[in-house]
Amino acid sequence: MSNYDVELLDAARRLLSRRSGQRGKLPSARIRRSISTSYYAIFHFLLEEAGDRLIGTHNDLRRRRRILARTFTHTGMKMAMDKVRGVNVDSSVEEFMRWPNAPSGSLPTPSFAQDIAKAFADAQAKRHDADYDLNKALSSTDARLTRLRVKRAIAGWRNATSDSDRDFKKSLCILMLLRGHLRKEL
Repeated sequence: MSNYDVELLDAARRLLSRRSGQRGKLPSARIRRSISTSYYAIFHFLLEEAGDRLIGTHNDLRRRRRILARTFTHTGMKMAMDKVRGVNVDSSVEEFMRWPNAPSGSLPTPSFAQDIAKAFADAQAKRHDADYDLNKALSSTDARLTRLRVKRAIAGWRNATSDSDRDFKKSLCILMLLRGHLRKEL
């Protein structure tokens, strides 16, 4: 069975394809829908990852994963992603994101996490333009680049499989659930 993010990325690609002999600019609605669909591919990918990592992957847990997915918000996910967009993890969540036996000091953000955080923020901003700002000119190149960046970021996440990568992913999924906020007091 195909993952939903793969289906969405395929739909985004098809929206930009031309029929044989078709010429001229693509309709704006198709370009905008492609951008929006690419954003939803990364959004749903992260929801699925969070459900799998926090609930489990067994088929009997599907309903529970879907209930959990409804607690995430677009803004909350962006706030969490913003904490790992830089070279180092934001100091407000550094200790939470630190894997066991990692050296103290600034915590470097794994490249797969930086990539998905940047792709998420970019796709979300472009989706906002595509869905709500008809004065914003968007091209088929914008849509193709958004789709490609999302696809690459998802692939990078999937290819990051070390123990520390898995630990970071789980911590980031929890941070997304918490909308990027941790209480500092003990």
